[in-house]
Amino acid sequence: MNSPHEYLNSLTNFESYLHEIMPDDFHLDRIKELLSALSHPETKLKIIHVAGTKGKGSTCAMIASILQQASFKVGLYTSPHLHRVNERIRILDKNNLHSKGDFTGSISDDQMARIINLIRPVVAVIENKGGFLTYFEVLTAIAAVYFAQEQVDFAVLETGLGGRLDATNAFDAGIAVITPISLDHMKILGNNLKQIAREKAGIIKSSRQKVVIAPQNEIAMEVLKDRCREVGVEPQMVHSTQHLTIALKGEHQIINASCALAVTKILNQQGIAISPQAIENGLKKVRWQGRFEVVKEKPVVVVDGAHNPASAQALAKTVLDEYPRRRIILILGLSADKDIKAVCEPLKLISDFIILTKARHPRSYNFDRQQAHEIFFGKEWFLTENVEDALAFVLSKANKEDVIVVTGSLFVVAEARECINLKV
Repeated sequence: MNSPHEYLNSLTNFESYLHEIMPDDFHLDRIKELLSALSHPETKLKIIHVAGTKGKGSTCAMIASILQQASFKVGLYTSPHLHRVNERIRILDKNNLHSKGDFTGSISDDQMARIINLIRPVVAVIENKGGFLTYFEVLTAIAAVYFAQEQVDFAVLETGLGGRLDATNAFDAGIAVITPISLDHMKILGNNLKQIAREKAGIIKSSRQKVVIAPQNEIAMEVLKDRCREVGVEPQMVHSTQHLTIALKGEHQIINASCALAVTKILNQQGIAISPQAIENGLKKVRWQGRFEVVKEKPVVVVDGAHNPASAQALAKTVLDEYPRRRIILILGLSADKDIKAVCEPLKLISDFIILTKARHPRSYNFDRQQAHEIFFGKEWFLTENVEDALAFVLSKANKEDVIVVTGSLFVVAEARECINLKV
């Protein structure tokens, strides 16, 4: 195997078939064994750990952007990626402070290959004993080694799935942040809000932590408060902070920004100086690709990875707020493990014309005509085989004042970005 991508793709990747795996497939033994064999690089990091259903990636991006503006060197680990796995592991510092490119500070192939050469023999030893390590676990270890080697001031980590048994939870975080929790990945995390909240609350582990909790559904909030009492920590409750200028669109981003502000307040209390100017600049300049991102004008094309009911509702509201009285054309493709009807309902209400499609990813959902007729009754809709065809069809029909919203899975968003950037 000549490239880091080939090696990573040879590993078991739960992300490719989340709709088929079971809760028992997740545990922390594998990643803990790997980190131990690597002399625990994660212990060299000052970690801010973010879990939740909605907004955790945006919150991570905002925290990292603020810290970068405050002249710190910040490791940012997020998932999934849109185009290249390197996007998941980034360093934001003074060297790329003014960069306007996508995925600034991503780990290079050479840097990743160097760390993989260090990790591979350790992985082989574990596998020879009858164990195995997943794509996400190895990637998490790569991030830990890279951030430790680069001596970042902070590592901001987004959980991949859930919290309690997510590979990132093998780390001990000084600050744990819980963004809004809603129903998602129910086959794995639990079939009700209480069970899902318990899984997310698993990143709250110690009285030594500082904990930030976003506004929540009453059921989820009670679970989170119980967990805080259990470990002996007093959480900081976030209240939506108005009058913020945020680069990311949508009213829901105010909550995410408020979580980021709560983190900066904690750091200031710990003697880590973050100026109001750094906060202001961090929020103004933050970028988070694929989340209400305008990738084309005339007609406007917005891409947004709204893949669960709560995210779909937030997207629908943002579209109406940003583009009132405009014709909305929806391109929608989902993953098979989602609540299809619940995601479609709020998006149907704002759309004048709907194109149902699918990404190339193995988890992609196939809409059938009968189901589409039932869900989108009363609306004009079409089925297409792929994202490229969907975009080509819509762009041939749209006028310059229309707004095209491409949403559903991040796999659909990624393919749309590629089509727009390369072919339009």
